[in-house]
Amino acid sequence: MRENILITGANRGLGLSMTRIFLSKGFNVHSINRSESESLKALREEYHDSLFFYRADVRNMPELESVLNEIRKKASSIDILISNAAVHLEASVTDSFTDIDPDKILETLNVNSVGPLRLIRTFIPLVLASRRKLIVSISSEAGSIQDAWRTSGYGYCMSKAALNMMSQILQNRLKNDNVKVLAVHPGWFSSDMGGSEAPITPDVAAEKVVETVLKTWTLKDPVYVDSDAKKMNW
Repeated sequence: MRENILITGANRGLGLSMTRIFLSKGFNVHSINRSESESLKALREEYHDSLFFYRADVRNMPELESVLNEIRKKASSIDILISNAAVHLEASVTDSFTDIDPDKILETLNVNSVGPLRLIRTFIPLVLASRRKLIVSISSEAGSIQDAWRTSGYGYCMSKAALNMMSQILQNRLKNDNVKVLAVHPGWFSSDMGGSEAPITPDVAAEKVVETVLKTWTLKDPVYVDSDAKKMNW
């Protein structure tokens, strides 16, 4: 029986690459996005019996609950839940205080930090019903307080630090249900957020992330890890 993966933000970049890899490995993939790109549509035509698209925004609980009802018609459980959808609204700012935009910071937190929690709150019954019971959030080294080096980008860094805290609290809460929680730093790869100077492509980053996600994890293993499954500094 095929395992089921739920992933957000699969329209392009890392999410699209991870989706393609999981499909090639024989998983069913349930993809939640605000819209469907031509690349995702083409992939769905290729894997018409194992890739399912649902339109929803991680900022909208009623939309997520509607998707839950749709997925329940196709699957009784979600083995791996991957929260990948994110925004970076400060990509061009300098370290000047005049560039700080509180509204953009709040929007970033809403998508990158609260969005994953909405997703998990909605789909936790299906995760608990699965065999693998794995919750993954795509984090970043930008969320490490110990290793912080930036002088700008408050919203993105704050959102990933908050995502890391959410992941640890979830692990504390769900350990008695044998659910493993991960916050994975995928590395610096070329994308709209990562820029064109990054040393690796989304495909290369996705290969490593998928390999890490599919490892055999225990509850004693760290929560915040890099794409080689090595522990990151909080």
